Amino acid sequence: MSLHQRPHQKPPATDSLPASAAAAAAAPSRPLPLLTLPYLFSLLALLLLLALLFPWGPPRHSSAPASPWRGYTLQEAAAFAARAGNGTIVLAAVSGPYLPFLSNWLITVRRAGRADQVLVVAEDYDTLERINAAWPGHAVLVPPAPDAQVAHKFGSQGFFNFTSRRPRHLLQILELGYSVMYNDVDMVWLADPFPYIVGDHDVYFMDDMTPVKPLDHSHELPPPGKKGRTYICSCMIFLRPTEGAKLLLRKWIEELKEQPWSKKQKANDQPAFNWALNKTAGQVDVYLLPQSAFPTGGLYFKNKTWVKETKGKHVIIHNNYITGFEKKIKRFRDHGLWLVDEHSDESPLGRICISYCLWQGSMGQAAAKAKQGGDQAENKTGKDEKVAKPKDAKDLIDFMEKNYDLIKDVTKFEDFYHAFYELIEKFCEERGQLQYRIPEKAELQKQYERVNKSPQKGQNLSRKQFMELAGQVIKVNSFTFGKATMDVLVVLFGAPVCALLAKRVVPGLKSFSDDVVIPVATSGAVVYLAKTNKL
Repeated sequence: MSLHQRPHQKPPATDSLPASAAAAAAAPSRPLPLLTLPYLFSLLALLLLLALLFPWGPPRHSSAPASPWRGYTLQEAAAFAARAGNGTIVLAAVSGPYLPFLSNWLITVRRAGRADQVLVVAEDYDTLERINAAWPGHAVLVPPAPDAQVAHKFGSQGFFNFTSRRPRHLLQILELGYSVMYNDVDMVWLADPFPYIVGDHDVYFMDDMTPVKPLDHSHELPPPGKKGRTYICSCMIFLRPTEGAKLLLRKWIEELKEQPWSKKQKANDQPAFNWALNKTAGQVDVYLLPQSAFPTGGLYFKNKTWVKETKGKHVIIHNNYITGFEKKIKRFRDHGLWLVDEHSDESPLGRICISYCLWQGSMGQAAAKAKQGGDQAENKTGKDEKVAKPKDAKDLIDFMEKNYDLIKDVTKFEDFYHAFYELIEKFCEERGQLQYRIPEKAELQKQYERVNKSPQKGQNLSRKQFMELAGQVIKVNSFTFGKATMDVLVVLFGAPVCALLAKRVVPGLKSFSDDVVIPVATSGAVVYLAKTNKL
């Protein structure tokens, strides 16, 4: 009998069956195992349907006390953090999907002895409650809360809405009389950055360009780039509560209003910050932090020679020059900078992010499996992955030609590399699921120098030269559609969601804590994906 066949309730008489079949029929039937993964997922789907039909579950008691953190003001939260930092706050802003990054960043901040002065601006109420439940007083929500949070992609409207709130938060803190250091949470601290805040300047920041500067480089505002503005990173800023710093933040807010997000112009907060810096030059005392201590991700993760030459000097590493939640975590893992896997006990948040970290662990398993397969695994095709059609490569080349104006005035390779990166990123955002892996910098430079006969003389690329270069570096097999990724996400997120909904409608499950239900459901999902070869 097949393992997938159920035994008949009334088997025919044994004398009408072959001997072997008669013996099998006479034997007691084996009960169907209920704890199989397909059965469990079917049960979860049924519970999800019940939850949708009865969304509110049992009536809530109106007398239940409201969360004290919803009335927690920025003034109260800032005073709480500033007491530990002698008037200086370390600020981050985060929504739920980025809690693993926050936890990873906090581990490094704590190792530097600065965790007590951290204040987290939570961008949704669930994140506010989660952080303060584990680490009371260190999170605040500045109303109004943005729409429901997801892991916003760079260049999306959600990303713009999220980051455009940043200068307002900073200005409010300065108005309260505190100094503040802002960090994006996709950073890690290798040392305490405050010894580098020298002098009494209004604003301190780091460069976002990849060209290597001399160790004794100027700390003045760098000259404008090809777009008429500087390339300063808005991801790491230190401000004193001076009139100059406040002027810069007000100008930043104005620039964001003048350059809102649109489908045609997918803005983010950084260009507006640079325009504000340039338009207030001479009115604000600024200080460019040393590149060796505060390198951009495009330098630290790409230039191994420079990293070796400056070893021991690095202080804050920013994981930029790469887009995508999973890609950032993989890069951190590859460089030994993703700490929450083995050192979550060092995070002030403890194991608050366990379900997210389990999910990221499964992503890491998938990446490791792909890496073991080498080029063969990377280029394989099948039901879970398919290589893009030649039309996709042609579309990118056409896109490059259409946007030639963005690079036509570039005369140096480093500026070209930055512009080429922005073009690829913009193309990916417009295409949605389709992703293009940016060519290695060395290969791009090789092709740049091949088509540009006089790169040392500051000569820009003609349209013909640019299209020749694009044709060389754009390969069809660099494109993949994310069907397998979507399958993984559906299962990994669906299982915990179904489990939580089941808790609401099944009386016997209500006694279980979310801290137990979510990890168990996520772990089951990981096992299922591994068994079905989706990981």
